[in-house]
Amino acid sequence: MIRVSGYDVASYGEMIDCEPRMGVYVEALRRAITPGCTVIDLGAGFGVFALLACKFGAGKVIAIEPDPSIQLLMPMAQANGCADRITVIRDVSTRYTPEHKADVIVSDCRGTVNLYEHHIATIRDARERLLAPGGTLLPMRDTLRMALVRSPKLYRTCHYPWRANAYGLDLSAGQSFAANTELKAYLKPRSLLSAPRDLAVIDYRTVVEPNVDSTVELVAEKDGVAHGLLVWFDAEIAEGLGYSNAPGQPELVYGQMLLPFADPPRLKAGDRVMARFRGNLVDRNYLWSWDGKVIDGQTGAARNPFQQSTFASRVISKQAAAAGSNLAVPQPSVRMQIDADCLAMVDGGTDQDGIAKALMERYPEQLPTYRAALDSVVSLLGRYAED
Repeated sequence: MIRVSGYDVASYGEMIDCEPRMGVYVEALRRAITPGCTVIDLGAGFGVFALLACKFGAGKVIAIEPDPSIQLLMPMAQANGCADRITVIRDVSTRYTPEHKADVIVSDCRGTVNLYEHHIATIRDARERLLAPGGTLLPMRDTLRMALVRSPKLYRTCHYPWRANAYGLDLSAGQSFAANTELKAYLKPRSLLSAPRDLAVIDYRTVVEPNVDSTVELVAEKDGVAHGLLVWFDAEIAEGLGYSNAPGQPELVYGQMLLPFADPPRLKAGDRVMARFRGNLVDRNYLWSWDGKVIDGQTGAARNPFQQSTFASRVISKQAAAAGSNLAVPQPSVRMQIDADCLAMVDGGTDQDGIAKALMERYPEQLPTYRAALDSVVSLLGRYAED
């Protein structure tokens, strides 16, 4: 089944308006493209990189994108006089096999950080199967970075209403969930309590492993309460061409990622925070973990230990946790049987109206009306519509 990005057209438009990101990509494309070359626009959205590749002289461009927004590309290509050079593949790139490999592959599959869904696996597959020997991969490399930060305003969501509120209620049971939730940030340099340290270098020309496990030492440069660990990336799209979403740089669509402390430590200049950062891809999303301790700058004593994870931000019922075990034994239900019967009636000749009426007749208690039966059919079959 194709899983779409979840972006809307307006969001893609914001990416085009995002500088210096867009200008850097444009210049990298301009340098990489040679007359008549083949380009793959990976995770194309509605295909702005594909259009630019044609403008710069590419002979053939393949735009690959599972999201319906890719349907906008051909009308735009016609308007820009390059429809004859563009091929649209509405699918994930790992299922695409080209007639000829590409000279250039361009993509921007990032979130607040450059570890995003199956980005690494997608780039690795494209590099190995879709890129011609000696071809150009854009982006080239990203460096993931971290620093200690103070931001009372952003941290408010981890404190209020859980530890204090205007209604005299004890809501403290929810505070740990809020404090293990990653936050999107746009912080300035004044929020930094330490110099940044590199967590990982993701070189797209060689990367294989999607997960990151890194330990850094962050030294407080001034006194203050540390509200969390700020993570961002410095992007190198091509040699000498890059941008960053670091504090102090122009605000980009990505933002930064704040991993809050459940109990923010008060630091003095010279105190050190030993922080281990892990990003593990689970299904299609990353699970972030951050743990460590504060080392007193004068005595060397350890204090304020922390062990946190975005997994702890979720309220999970015992039933759901048990169902996720590989030892769980699924039990049949009427809902399963309805779905099974629905799928069994998909024969290439029966329309959804006929399937809905048959299900309504078989399951009058669960599907008492035609509308309920049709909604059930449309919802289930919609999950396979793009397969």
